[in-house]
Amino acid sequence: MNKKRAFCKYSALAGFLVLFFSCASSPAPEAVSKSGTVVVIHPDVKQNRTFFSSINKRAVELAENGSPESLKMAVSLVHKSNDEEYTENERVFLGMCSSIMEILWPSENSTWDIPSFPRENQYIGAIDSARRGIFDSSTGNSDFFTITLPSLVVVTAENKSDYIQSARESLQNALSLQSDSVMALYLYGRLLEKKGEYSEALKYLEKAKTFSPSNFEILFALMNCYYNCGEYNSAYIIGESLLSRFPQNVDVLHLSSRCAYGTGNLDKAEEYVVRIILLEPENISFLLFRAKILMEKADYIRASSLLDVYSRSDVDGKDYLLLRAQLQRDWNKNLTAAGEIIGKALRLYPQDMEVQLFAAEIASSSGIAVNGLKAVDIAGLVLKSDSSNYRGMKVYVTEMIKMSSWQEAYTYSSKVIGMSCADDEDFYSHIEICLALKKNDEASLIVNRLYSKNPQDENILQCYIKVLIATGKKDAALEMINRLLPSANAKMKSFLYYERSFYNTNDDDVLNDLRSSLTSNPRNKDSLYRLYEIYYGKKDWNRAQYYLKQVVALDSQNTRLLEKNAELDALRGKTQ
Repeated sequence: MNKKRAFCKYSALAGFLVLFFSCASSPAPEAVSKSGTVVVIHPDVKQNRTFFSSINKRAVELAENGSPESLKMAVSLVHKSNDEEYTENERVFLGMCSSIMEILWPSENSTWDIPSFPRENQYIGAIDSARRGIFDSSTGNSDFFTITLPSLVVVTAENKSDYIQSARESLQNALSLQSDSVMALYLYGRLLEKKGEYSEALKYLEKAKTFSPSNFEILFALMNCYYNCGEYNSAYIIGESLLSRFPQNVDVLHLSSRCAYGTGNLDKAEEYVVRIILLEPENISFLLFRAKILMEKADYIRASSLLDVYSRSDVDGKDYLLLRAQLQRDWNKNLTAAGEIIGKALRLYPQDMEVQLFAAEIASSSGIAVNGLKAVDIAGLVLKSDSSNYRGMKVYVTEMIKMSSWQEAYTYSSKVIGMSCADDEDFYSHIEICLALKKNDEASLIVNRLYSKNPQDENILQCYIKVLIATGKKDAALEMINRLLPSANAKMKSFLYYERSFYNTNDDDVLNDLRSSLTSNPRNKDSLYRLYEIYYGKKDWNRAQYYLKQVVALDSQNTRLLEKNAELDALRGKTQ
């Protein structure tokens, strides 16, 4: 009987040991986050949470939320009037809450008194490591705080390469445990912001904002993400709100000035920049930004003065050279000088796409080469790097039209007008290309759509008349020309007289219309060139060259025109 009892005791003990060790060796349970990520929750999470088990449960929950408001409430629930009454765990808890507030929410006022607390523990240790820019992976991940606190490094460290992946995994774990934790949401949003994943960061920052709608740090991070997503108006609204509370905050002023510029509110952008310059007179980069704003406002005199001031410190900066070239082009109308300045920029920054684009545009509008490169060559460099670059394709189309390379122009122009940023000029160019290629149906479709939206626009009217003529509706075109002529302005009259000249069969009537066209606009290249053709056909070389030279003066880099002028020089020489 004793043997039987002994055997039973032994069996019971063996069963207990088997059960104990089988539990200890079983795999950690898993939780599936909302994103579908499987997160391993270590088996010691539950049992090690007892470190704060003696503390008010509500206070711990509030601390896990981690918003400024929650942290203040958590501290108030644990606060005691006598310093000696605090337990060690309470001291660690209060030290942890105070440190989170200090690191995450420096704009918030925290006036509570914190008792001395021991630093030799996993919570304070993780925080101290984060202050030094180190992700502490030795916390044991025993509870929400040890999982989350190492990721405070996201807001304390500049270099993200050392911790980025570890912090991402830890914060995903934290959010699987507490999906509404403002601290975890904010840290994860900031992590994504640092990685340049701005649109994804917005999701987490917006959720954090719902729990702490007036917090400066969350709002500023949101503002920055909106700005980098190109949502300038949303960012601008946040900036206005923040500046009403923090009018001297230069970081907000910096970003608000960019946002205002992005929305097209140039007056507000300049106002912010002026405030920045007053607060940071040594920050000359904003002198340059103000010059850029003034250029947009066509206030060239003040822009030029600011560029002169800036040049005392820097004459080789990319932005400075771009603005100088733009000033020469738009104000001084000196395309040669603009070409020389942008040529310098192209030598200093040969791979910079913004410099390449401006150089291509200068070369295209001036007809001169920049550093030996023609506009089409520079545009080709841009398109080689970015085949869908709008400005690059726009220049390329213009150059193809100049060279009468209509099929090539059509290929790129078709892409341009399919882009959301395409403007009316792009459609006018495409209509011209379609007419040159006899794609009259396509030209009609486009111009009818434009005409139905804005039948009074002069450029659209000109395109409409050209398409009417090209599609054989000459009577309708002539009726429109005669109807528009009496009330048309000088430029429009010049166009109308030119088009009407093709309807006349009498030479005198043709010449009268072309002369009337030039009376209204002496720089009408079409009328000048047609007069050259007429007199060339009559073998009146002197008059032909008189008109051709005026065309050459308007398009001095056009090799085809230069060849024709050289031919007339030779013909006139034979007759003299």
